[in-house]
Amino acid sequence: ILTLPTPFIFTLRDAKQKIVRLQSKNLVAEGPESSRVPPAEKLSVVPNRFIEGKQNPIILGVQEGKSCLSCGTSAEPKLQLEVSNIMELFENKEQAARFTFHNIPEGSTHRFESAAYPGWFLSTSQKSSEPIRITNRIGETEITEFYFKRILT
Repeated sequence: ILTLPTPFIFTLRDAKQKIVRLQSKNLVAEGPESSRVPPAEKLSVVPNRFIEGKQNPIILGVQEGKSCLSCGTSAEPKLQLEVSNIMELFENKEQAARFTFHNIPEGSTHRFESAAYPGWFLSTSQKSSEPIRITNRIGETEITEFYFKRILT
């Protein structure tokens, strides 16, 4: 991919059908048990074209790509939303690494592994309305499988 005029748009739900949406500068997963749950957040997605490998390296943004999901730069990953333009990250090899996740399809679901912190995956709590986190404990209490659906605009 040499050029990309705009990001792709996706929605994200965890394997328990909790939708992912933005709430007060955090991405949270809210359960289907409430009929008052607002619609899922529209995530802006671009590939990281600088990382080679068999997984699909992507950058995830919210607020029309004005904030992006990052694992930070410390010794241990800390999942956060950073104010950063997703299209600028698409063009910038040095800045994009901490924002990149390998999108690993597994049947009908996907796992998202941090490119900067191998072995760490996006996860949600079993409880509703909890922030999205990052874990290195696969198959325990955290949910690391997601439904990742593209929205055609």
